[in-house]
Amino acid sequence: MEMEGIEPSPLTPSKTPISTKSAARCGALDDKNDAELAKLIEVWPTLPEKIETKITALVQTHEHETESR
Repeated sequence: MEMEGIEPSPLTPSKTPISTKSAARCGALDDKNDAELAKLIEVWPTLPEKIETKITALVQTHEHETESR
């Protein structure tokens, strides 16, 4: 009798290459902000953890201030 069940995909997460390209566009940003965001996305993997933490904290602070208005 053959085993039946969930068969692993040939593209299991451990074998699936992670794309280094990020070209998704939602149209919600203007050209200036889009270019700045694209640059941030481009350099994010190379940023020291300390810098990532500070950027994340800035965004969270902004969200908190925006919610309290």
